[in-house]
Amino acid sequence: MIMTNDLVSLRDGRFPYTINPFTQIAGQNRCLAYHILLNIKLGCHQTRKNMLETRKDQTVQLPDGRTLGFAEYGSTDGFPIFYFTGGNSSRLEGQWFDEAAIKHHVRLIVPDRPGFGLSTFAPRRALLDWPDDVLELANKLSIDTFSIFGLSGGGPHVLATAYKLPARLHRTAVVSGTAPPDMPDQYRGMWPPVRLIFSTAKHLPTVNRFLLRQMAGFYSNKDQMLKRMKQAMPQPDIALIEERPEVIEIFSEAAKEAHRHGVQGDAWEWQLYVRSWGFLLKDIAMPLKLWYGLYDQQVPIGMGRYLAGVLPNADLIEVENGGHFSTVNNYIDDIFSYLCKQSDGA
Repeated sequence: MIMTNDLVSLRDGRFPYTINPFTQIAGQNRCLAYHILLNIKLGCHQTRKNMLETRKDQTVQLPDGRTLGFAEYGSTDGFPIFYFTGGNSSRLEGQWFDEAAIKHHVRLIVPDRPGFGLSTFAPRRALLDWPDDVLELANKLSIDTFSIFGLSGGGPHVLATAYKLPARLHRTAVVSGTAPPDMPDQYRGMWPPVRLIFSTAKHLPTVNRFLLRQMAGFYSNKDQMLKRMKQAMPQPDIALIEERPEVIEIFSEAAKEAHRHGVQGDAWEWQLYVRSWGFLLKDIAMPLKLWYGLYDQQVPIGMGRYLAGVLPNADLIEVENGGHFSTVNNYIDDIFSYLCKQSDGA
């Protein structure tokens, strides 16, 4: 007979039994047991895939009538963490972290910002409007306390939320996040094409919008993007995508989805990066953890050092082998562990 041990939850679509098909099985029955085991595994894999698909395209209606799109990954009953994606991206970027979220029993919630993906564009929105959308989503999902983290262009949105909603936040982290425009010598060490996007956003918005349209087309072609990016990426990022090519595939899919209605949301968000954020970093009292890669050329390490020097209660981790994509993907276990941690002594 087949021996089973430790029934575990099906909530994540994982294989539900610990089965050794060769325990107390003799002769021809081993083949039968193997096929039973294989079919159960395949069935659970398909269940997980189906669950993921149904959780990727969710929406809520906001009080002003706008639609807010979001996706969920990981465990449906896990600890809630909101992830704010990088710029030019969408909720589909959260696929990077699905397996890690299951591992750490995290319910990962990834909203589209206004004008991206499934979310309605919000004319004249400010950074400090984003926490209101996050709060509304958390309330609709019946989530009281939660952690947040964000990558790159998601960084300013994390900081705005930490400033405005500290009572609702458990822990907060910024990974390779953009610094405010009043940072001295902000573009030092930055890859020239990214510097150009920043510069045109501030001084030539019409040109910036044109460049963003070109970028949107570039991102939607994953083969072209992979070829060009490998020519310019730092070695840690090249190593990551050679080992895990799905990282670029997911990023391409997320960027294409972000621009399903054009670049209007993207263009407005770049204006937010380069103009006054509407709050002072020194007024963010809650603790923050910062992860920045030494080899990052899109958000150079200088930005992380600046934030660590201005924020009253920030801890900076300088990742020696970190680029822009590799820092968040290679250190997601550490990031989730920190964001879920119950206390300093836990």
